Amino acid sequence: MAPELSWAPKKQIFVRRSLMTGAGTFALLVILGGIVSTVVGWSLFWTLPVAAMLTLGFFIDDSLRWRAYKYDSWQISDGHLLHEDQNGTVSISLHEVDKVVVHMGHRVVLHLKSGQRIPLRYLPFADETASQIRALLPKDG
Repeated sequence: MAPELSWAPKKQIFVRRSLMTGAGTFALLVILGGIVSTVVGWSLFWTLPVAAMLTLGFFIDDSLRWRAYKYDSWQISDGHLLHEDQNGTVSISLHEVDKVVVHMGHRVVLHLKSGQRIPLRYLPFADETASQIRALLPKDG
């Protein structure tokens, strides 16, 4: 019998990702604003407040998404991946999983044979999680 494994999103992973993407977004918006100001002949003064407001909007949107994802949990038991969230529980047979991929260092994505993708977001040890899931996939042959 296979061991039971479980995973859940971590807030510190979400915060780190949000700060990194926020800093990158702010920098790109300031650069874009500088280019527009130079081409059009406007003052550079407007770029910082506009970039800050847009970045804040993106951060608020991320925070609202976190409110939905923070209750997610995934568990493997008896050859099935159980995903529990605010809407209930879904069971996916491990026979349906085609491959397991790590994206951006904090997200594991399960590619199903049907073409559907199931993301496990904000995981602290995504590589280890992906390896654990791969080890439990049924061997074809």
